Amino acid sequence: MGEPDHVAAGSRSLTKGRWSEATASFEAALAMGESAEALSGLGEALFYRGDLARAVEVRERAYVAFRNAGDAAAAARMALWLAMQHGAGLTNAAVANGWVGRAERLLDGLPTCSEHGWLLLRRSKGASDPAEAEKLARDAISVGHAVADADLEIAAISQRGRALLAHGRIDEGFACLDEAMAAATSGEVGFDTVGTACCDMIGACERTMEIERATQWCQVTEEFARRINFLPIFAFCRVTYAGVLMAIGRWADAERELHEALGSYDASFSMQRHMAVGKLAELRLLQGRDAEAEELVRDYAQLPGCARAIAMLHLTRGDAPSAARLLRRRLGAVENDVLLSAPVLALLVEALVACGETDEAVAAAGRLRAIATTTGRAAFAAAAAHVEAIVACARKDPSAEERFEAAIQAYASIGMPLPVARARLALARCLAGRDDRAAKDECRLAVATFEQLGAKRDLDAAADLRRRLGVGARVGPRITSTLTKREDEVLALLPLGLSNAEIGRRLYISPKTVEHHVSHILDKLGLETRAAAAAHVAKGRHRKPAAK
Repeated sequence: MGEPDHVAAGSRSLTKGRWSEATASFEAALAMGESAEALSGLGEALFYRGDLARAVEVRERAYVAFRNAGDAAAAARMALWLAMQHGAGLTNAAVANGWVGRAERLLDGLPTCSEHGWLLLRRSKGASDPAEAEKLARDAISVGHAVADADLEIAAISQRGRALLAHGRIDEGFACLDEAMAAATSGEVGFDTVGTACCDMIGACERTMEIERATQWCQVTEEFARRINFLPIFAFCRVTYAGVLMAIGRWADAERELHEALGSYDASFSMQRHMAVGKLAELRLLQGRDAEAEELVRDYAQLPGCARAIAMLHLTRGDAPSAARLLRRRLGAVENDVLLSAPVLALLVEALVACGETDEAVAAAGRLRAIATTTGRAAFAAAAAHVEAIVACARKDPSAEERFEAAIQAYASIGMPLPVARARLALARCLAGRDDRAAKDECRLAVATFEQLGAKRDLDAAADLRRRLGVGARVGPRITSTLTKREDEVLALLPLGLSNAEIGRRLYISPKTVEHHVSHILDKLGLETRAAAAAHVAKGRHRKPAAK
């Protein structure tokens, strides 16, 4: 079989996702004589097999071969691919910029072709101004449409969605991402474009807490990654989905996803494993496993994927100034992207308040509120309400209690249990000394969530407050006073696992009233959680009230 047959066979294997077969075919072709097409194909196969270092080396040879053959457009295509891998995969911005420069020079003076559009797309990805990024993406879409390059057009639509989201135009951005994903998963485009669209979509879902959309597209992405056996996309999907799971309180599921992601990265793009490491370190800190978190990020201190975890670690050690310095630097790098800057601002406010820098904290909280207003996203509005409450509390502002209540309601509406419980604990601190009964109620509700999640540090903080409020350790259940008839009715429904809203509908009372009844029941029975109360009833320990 001659070389053209090997190259053709390798190309067919690439379209089917058969990376090992493609590798063998292209290597057979190269054994008979080096050619640009065989080198390019082999580089692609190696990339999908996770061997990025060798893929880059082979495609650098392909670039030279295309240049020697006088094919400037193909050489520019290789240069742009190399720019992407040096920038995103190998995190070497200087080399990436050099390859972009080579592509620009090669395309100068050539008639409009796909490569011009891919160059525009690359410029869009590198633009710091979201408005400029969006314009360049639109120009790339136009080129893709004009030259009938579906991959370019769809990749540019996805990039435009990213740029719109970064600019705060959330609905428009997701419309683009949905369109790109629909086209990508229909088989209309190649694997590279599918991967790009998947990563753009899932990353945006995590940052905006679009939980339902994230779940749906993660399933699609996972199926695609399994079908073509491309571990890096599979790993990125797991990392971002883990972020969603952490936010909604499914920590065990999040941990499983992160360990799977680490396994995928270790088997392929190990240089990108820091993304999973950073997220796992955040989870360990939430669990109060500080030593493990510190060990995880020890070798990744300079990488942006671990910045949030390291800042959280500083805060847990009581080193708020170091946390604030790190977060200021991180904010400077992402301040033009509202999705990336919002979580940095939220953590920065906490650090600044801990430092006593309340004026700067007010300014940071104001920026987060502006993002929430611009985007209209509930997750950002909840975070803004929370940090505003933290600042108000630090300034002894009477509005702090009302602001914490707003944060609790906002977080609850989007199903984020840990922030709800933390806001309740903060509210309890505000109430302590003025309304100790209400403070105990809020603290008890917070403790129930911390126990359910396994948030050890938060439990310790709640225990400190409980001691100040005169609530000691409980050895076992006790009845300190008779339950009212309504409290008894509520208690009887707890073993059914009903929510406050469901109990309220059965008893024709509001969920808030149910919440207060549950709090009083727990106080009277000397129990910590509604689960304990349910078990108490199930074991037949509850005495019916004597009084009507």
